Amino acid sequence: MSNNIKYIILVIIFFILQAVWFNQVLLFGTYAPIIFLYPLLILPVYKNEIQSLFMAFLLGLGLDITNHTGGVFAATAVFVVYIRKFYFLIGKGPTQDLDQIRVSNLGIAQKVAYYFTFIFLSQLLIYGLESFNLKLLISKLGYIFINSVLSLFFFILIDYLFFNTQNK
Repeated sequence: MSNNIKYIILVIIFFILQAVWFNQVLLFGTYAPIIFLYPLLILPVYKNEIQSLFMAFLLGLGLDITNHTGGVFAATAVFVVYIRKFYFLIGKGPTQDLDQIRVSNLGIAQKVAYYFTFIFLSQLLIYGLESFNLKLLISKLGYIFINSVLSLFFFILIDYLFFNTQNK
């Protein structure tokens, strides 16, 4: 199966999981983890950027339609896919090419840092765009942090249950 089809299927599966399960069932009565970013974060960094941005937009648009959020998820997904490359550019060595960087090759500490960075940024963006009020956003920081940690737990769980090819 080609990689493009594999990633499209992953995006569809995570869209369905987010829309049907994770947006409807609140953990501890309050928290709704976001897992829709997972397939976008595991895309190869060297992958066609236009194609990745388009997949992110469609995923976010689908979630916006199911949640009636008016573009918040689409903006978040596109933002995350766009700045993901810069995350790796900052940390790569001078002789390392972006073609060599894969999320699957990262160690556990690097994966946790990578996933948490983008989960937290996306949560900030989602709640910032929803509230459009800095004071309300600051009051929600505790909620955003806990929701990010719960989302990170699901990312790591999914990563090691289904996508773990080697332990590092």
